[in-house]
Amino acid sequence: MIQLSKHKKLWIIALCLYGAMILAPVAVPLVWAEQTKEEKARQRMLNLEAANALWRLKRALEKEGFYAGRVRLNVWHAAAMDAGKFDPRKYEEFKQQLYQKSVDDSLKCFEFYIEQNSPHDAKMCLQTWKVHATEIDQFDEDTYNELAQRLKDLKKNKTE
Repeated sequence: MIQLSKHKKLWIIALCLYGAMILAPVAVPLVWAEQTKEEKARQRMLNLEAANALWRLKRALEKEGFYAGRVRLNVWHAAAMDAGKFDPRKYEEFKQQLYQKSVDDSLKCFEFYIEQNSPHDAKMCLQTWKVHATEIDQFDEDTYNELAQRLKDLKKNKTE
């Protein structure tokens, strides 16, 4: 009799374990469903942040200066990476646009300060032009030497 009750106990335990194995997969999807909703909401938020950062970057490229644009480029880069939407080609394209705008603005700046007889400010613009043109592989030594000579001539004329 004691033997029979031990077998009954083992059968009952085995049936309970078997029932738990059958019912466990039914309970698991409920837990995963909640995580999926949270993850979807988080992903939507990250996508929205990346889209906003992209809009601000494009606006900065049109209306703002180099440093504001550089900050916007970095913010977009981080937001796009977080959202899993980062495209290295787009990043390089935006960076190229940003630096090209700076190169163009630096040349205008240089011309303006040459006309204003301000060699110090013209030199700052020339240095910016050189650094940013080098960054996007557009630096031309001949153009630089020509601009530097104009700057020297301005300094010489100013001291006379």
